[in-house]
Amino acid sequence: MSDDYQPRQSSSTSMIVIVVLVLIAVAAAFFFLRDDAPATSQSVVTPVAVAPQAVSSSSSSAAPIVEYTPPVPVVEVEPLPALNESDAGILAALQQLRGEGLIQLLVPQEVIRKFVLAVNNISEGKVIHEYRPVVSPPPPFIAETFSVMVEGTAVDQERIAPTNYQRYEAYVTTLALIDSDAAVAVYRRFYPLLEEAFRELGLKKPNFHSVMIAAIDNLLAAPDHQGDLLLVRPKVFYQYADPALEALPQTHKLMLRMGPENARSVKASLRQLRARLINQ
Repeated sequence: MSDDYQPRQSSSTSMIVIVVLVLIAVAAAFFFLRDDAPATSQSVVTPVAVAPQAVSSSSSSAAPIVEYTPPVPVVEVEPLPALNESDAGILAALQQLRGEGLIQLLVPQEVIRKFVLAVNNISEGKVIHEYRPVVSPPPPFIAETFSVMVEGTAVDQERIAPTNYQRYEAYVTTLALIDSDAAVAVYRRFYPLLEEAFRELGLKKPNFHSVMIAAIDNLLAAPDHQGDLLLVRPKVFYQYADPALEALPQTHKLMLRMGPENARSVKASLRQLRARLINQ
């Protein structure tokens, strides 16, 4: 796939947009294979045999953290609120980013702590299902059953329905609408609280800024996939039929689950934003 693929709309190369990008990616994972509502199954007929596709191996889900220098502190006209009292301030600041619908995508309690925890998990290839910072995509997850001919016999299989990818459109579209100048100011202003929340985790990692970059790198390392994503349902929840896909880190699987167009748009933005981030 070409690296010069462009996001759907021109997006800012600002650090807070990276924050939102990671939030969007996390949101795409919640409840996909663990939907509260039963999956809606559609039926189609495809008279071609389909086999799982091999995926080239990707990088380790938890690569060593490379240390990067955090953004320069902002000289504040007003002091930052205490971390325990920061929800109103961060939500008000995010409201000014012109990301239509952004606030509706966030869980409005403990915003900074939840975000920091989610980003740290992403850097390790993991996706949290509890204490999440964003709301889940609207249910239900949509799978479809289709028939293929295998040695002259019709066999039913299941795959992710293309209409299911529309569940993630709001997250990707929100990214493109964010005001860039305001975004830079928000990230720099609230970075001390992000770092404070990160230090509360007691991890032996350099700083939150470095973990953020590691999280982006993890998402960029997710393999691209074209064609059907076949499913099996051995128990309650769906799994990928292809063992190579099912064995991927949780973060890589969630990038696949967004659909190829959504994933390509997010990755293109991440590449641009990462370049600005490490060369600030």
